[in-house]
Amino acid sequence: MSDDFFTAFAVGLLAFVRIVFIFSQAPILGSRHIKAQLKVGLAASMAIVAFPNLPMPANTPADPREFLLALLSQAVVGLAIGFVSFLVMAAAQFGGEMMDIQMGLSVAASMDPSSGGTSKLLNRLNFYVAMLLYLGVDGHHMLLRALFRSFQVIPVTEFRVSGRLVMQFIQHTEDIFLIGLQVAAPPLAALFITQVAMGLLARVAPQMNVFMLSFPLNIAIGLMLFSIGLPVIQGLLLKQFEINHEQTWDAIMIISDRDDPTLPTEQGFVLDEPPPVVPDATPNPLPDHLKPVE
Repeated sequence: MSDDFFTAFAVGLLAFVRIVFIFSQAPILGSRHIKAQLKVGLAASMAIVAFPNLPMPANTPADPREFLLALLSQAVVGLAIGFVSFLVMAAAQFGGEMMDIQMGLSVAASMDPSSGGTSKLLNRLNFYVAMLLYLGVDGHHMLLRALFRSFQVIPVTEFRVSGRLVMQFIQHTEDIFLIGLQVAAPPLAALFITQVAMGLLARVAPQMNVFMLSFPLNIAIGLMLFSIGLPVIQGLLLKQFEINHEQTWDAIMIISDRDDPTLPTEQGFVLDEPPPVVPDATPNPLPDHLKPVE
């Protein structure tokens, strides 16, 4: 009886740790506007809901050091899933950051309680637009489905960091910059042309204070193009949210792959994909009863 109770308690605690760290990085739930007590309570509720369907491991870590390592592994799994789910939000904020810098709105930075630091105007506006779209496409429902399904494919006592997972996270980091650049591309292109025109005007009419003139002009052009391009940004973010759901599940499946050839070995991570298997070109001989009669 005591062994069964310890196993159930250990599995529930490991599941709770995974959920807590997912919520610490997930969109909306990861915001500092939401108190830590609420996040912990919500994670505990989710762990209780998921507990009846959790697969019970054959062997539960009994040694304190092994159990601590299992807790750490579940924290890494939760951080990985939460990080992937936050990619689009981070890309939207990065795009707004670039627009703020080019438009000169970086001087209007204010304290942002959600991040604990300073935040600029279009940075926050892009974040709120992405947050509304995330709720509109039921992104929070998709995240919860991925969370509960992760317990079926990644037991709470198992964790593997493979070369494929490392490479995927590197690719996702690249995606943040690429998507952010796509979000900010129209205003950035127009502001670049404006800066070139201001430079030429300064050479033609040096008596004009082009520097002071460029401030309101950059803000007006940037905001106008941002408003015109908002439907395009909306379509781009909606498409990325659909892709992001697949990326989240891909990360879960990579972690759960026991036969992954890029799992770490004694030499470290194998980041290169294994060579393709070339089929044998020699035709298989036909059995005697299928050979043509001469």
